[in-house]
Amino acid sequence: MLIEVAERRLCGILHTAGASRVSRYEFSKMIADFFNLNPNLIKPAKMSELHWKAMRPKDSSLNTAKCLNTLGETKPLTLQEAFKVMKLERNQYMKA
Repeated sequence: MLIEVAERRLCGILHTAGASRVSRYEFSKMIADFFNLNPNLIKPAKMSELHWKAMRPKDSSLNTAKCLNTLGETKPLTLQEAFKVMKLERNQYMKA
């Protein structure tokens, strides 16, 4: 996506994030499921229970509608698509 944005010299704000909107907890569970990891190790927590040094928004998702409408061949991937690419790249790296 970023290469297309640069080559087309697109201007303005263009959120080039993934196409799926999920909570941090859902994201963690999806990773565990896709990579056959133990999902029981992931426990939900309230943001008020976490002691981060910097504040985090409750919802940190980005609106990718402009990206979807503006870009040609390259589009934001869903989480499942991104996991497949990551798994393929990891497997290629492990063989090298």
